Parts: sequence; C-alpha cells; structure tokens
Amino acid sequence: MKLTDEERSNLDGTGGEPLRIATQVLVKLGDSYDAERLVPIASAHLVACSYQIAGEAGIDVYARLVEAGARVRVPTTLDPGSIDFVRWEAFRTPAHYAQRQLKIAELLQAMGVIPTWTCTPYYALNVPRFGQHVGWSESSAVAFVNSVIGARTNRLAAYVDLCAALAGKVPYFGLHLPENRRGQVLIDVAAQVGENMRGEDFAALGYFIGGLVGDRIPVIRGVRDASVDQLKFLSAGAASTGSVALYHVVGITPEARTVDEAFQGGTWEDVLPFGRRELQDTQDRMSTFRAGKVDVVGLGCPHASIAQIEEYLRLLAGRRIHPNTELWVCMNDVVEGVARQMGYIDRLEAAGARIMTGTCLNDCPLDAWQFRHLVTDSAKFAYYTPTTVGSACHFTGTAQCIEASIRGYVGEGHDE
Repeated sequence: MKLTDEERSNLDGTGGEPLRIATQVLVKLGDSYDAERLVPIASAHLVACSYQIAGEAGIDVYARLVEAGARVRVPTTLDPGSIDFVRWEAFRTPAHYAQRQLKIAELLQAMGVIPTWTCTPYYALNVPRFGQHVGWSESSAVAFVNSVIGARTNRLAAYVDLCAALAGKVPYFGLHLPENRRGQVLIDVAAQVGENMRGEDFAALGYFIGGLVGDRIPVIRGVRDASVDQLKFLSAGAASTGSVALYHVVGITPEARTVDEAFQGGTWEDVLPFGRRELQDTQDRMSTFRAGKVDVVGLGCPHASIAQIEEYLRLLAGRRIHPNTELWVCMNDVVEGVARQMGYIDRLEAAGARIMTGTCLNDCPLDAWQFRHLVTDSAKFAYYTPTTVGSACHFTGTAQCIEASIRGYVGEGHDE
C-alpha cells in the first residue's frame, strides 16, 4: 500500500500505541485485498459493543485501549447493547450481566463514542451523505447505508470497525471502489407483487435474496415504490440470510435510476424471478410454527421509527395486550424521546406493551422468560431468534402481529 508520511508515522507509534495498532490492522487488511491506499472516512459504526458479542475479552481490550489514551478520530456510533440501560431489571436481566454491559459502555464512551446503542444510526446522529466513505459494521446498517443513502463502506468485522474509528480511515478496496458497486444478479419482481408491496413483503424479498445471492450485488427490478422503513426491512432480510452489503432497486435507490446504470452498462450473471409463489414460499419458510399460543410479539428489528410506532398505535386502536402475552417494541433512545413527547409511549404502555431501548430480543439474555413461541414482522428476528432466544418463530405482517398480541395466539381454531 502507498502510505502517507502521517500514516507511516502512525505505524511507527508516533501517535501512540492505540493508533499504531489500529493503523497496522488496517494496513494488513488492505494488503490482503491489494488496496492501493487508505481513505479518510466521515464516520464509524461499531458492532462489538454488546456484552453478548464482546464478552470479557472485549472488556479487557477496551480497558487497555482506554488506559493507553485511545480516542476515536471520527463521529462513531454504537450498535445495540445487551441490556435496556434504563429498564434492565424489568427485563429480568441478571445483575452481573448488566454490570458488565455497563462497563463496556463506560469504556467506549471514554474513547469518545456516541452512545446511540442502535442498529439504525442513520435515523439520527450518524447520517452520511451520498458518496462519502464510512467505516461501518452491523449487517443491516451496512446494507442500508450503501444501498439507500449511497455512502461507501465494506462490511467491517468487529474490532476492525474500532480500528477504523481510531484511525479515521479504511483501506480503499471493495465497495469503496465505484467499479465494484455494479450489479451482478437481476431480481425480477413480478408486476402483481411489485405494484403494492407491504412491509412484510420487503422483509421476505430480502430474506429470499440473501439466501440465493450470498455476497453478490442484486439489482431489483419491478418494485413500484418503497418507503425508508420498507427499505430497512429489505436491508435486514438480505443481510441476515446472506452477506448482502449493497443492493440496487431500480428507480428507487440512488445508483440505480435505470437497469443499465445499476449494472454500469454491463449485464447480469443470473436472473432470479420473484413472484407470488416465491413470496409465499419464502414467508412460509420464515416460520417455524404455524399456529398456537404466543408468548411474545417482537416488533422493531431493526429499531422502529416514529412512523412504525404510529402504525402500531393505529392497529392497537385502544385495545389491550392479552394478559398472557408480551408485546415488546424495540427502538433507540432518540426515537423513544420523541415518541414520549408525542404521547405515543404512554399509549403503548397503557395497552400493555413493553418499550425496549438500546437493545433487542436478539442481543439480551432472555432465559428467565422461557419464551417458546415468538411472533414477529422482522426477517432478522425470524432468522436469528430460533437460536438466540431458543423459541419457535412465526413470521407475519405488522397488523397480524398486533392481533396476535391481543388474542394471545396466532392461527385459526385455537381455544383460548
């Protein structure tokens, strides 16, 4: 790699040991991918900030860095932690576990990070512009920021993201290069599906795509329109079942005004049709139980927006959650603060819902709850909760999720 004088000085330790280590890691990563240089980044987003991911080894690493004077050089936000920092006791989190997560928070904040604790940093406090280079991890956030915003990042591994934050740079390879952002696989959405897609359809489309394209770049043709939240569902689904870090939706995302632009004048390697049969088959595969009693309904993965919270309240229509069922709504602190000012949090809690901020069902210990049956509208929850929570999962639309939380069961023919 071609390094600047400053970067060589950093490798020599002139800027301190944390910066030396960070630069060394980034240079080795760049060398392994034949990167020509390091490129400055506008921001970073870290994934190894939950105790579930970092563990005691992470605490040791962070403590040593803080002791050596480590400070991030660019605005740096945090993925969800492993506790709700305000309500951890109400969520039956073991006290020792909570204290270890609080220790991670203390150490990361000592390095100057912004304590967002969210998988949707692009809602507030970390919103890159089109074309900016960033150093992000968190699979769904990477897919969103690359695809919907048009910023540039590879899908960084845990701790490599921290090195990027400490150095303020990343190696210039992969999705940072314009030519590597061209589409590779055409996803042909049938007209009867693409004309009026709901949130759960975008989640299923992402789930379908990720399982088939791996880390290749899909170009989706045939979707008439999409909201920011629907693209968020698509990002999460594709990044969960596969390693999709960038997709293009023709006529919607910024690098795909046309099919030709999305493929940069080239052609596609494969064509994958997505019609009613593929949609239904995918949604069926996303569920591991069809009907029965519901222990918990999980909404807000990725973290819910104000628009989603308004939808939950509209669907609840003043009704209460079933006494034997939990409804957990996950969001970040910024959204919760605004929703509280608007009176939405009081209304959700009056209905019997639990608000969970700074974490989600995938990231916190839930053994004490003994959940066996979860219902969700999230492709990411559908993919991960059978292993992270240990519960069977029923995937469905948001409206059906709310109905399940009120009835206490899902499916037909169930006796209360």
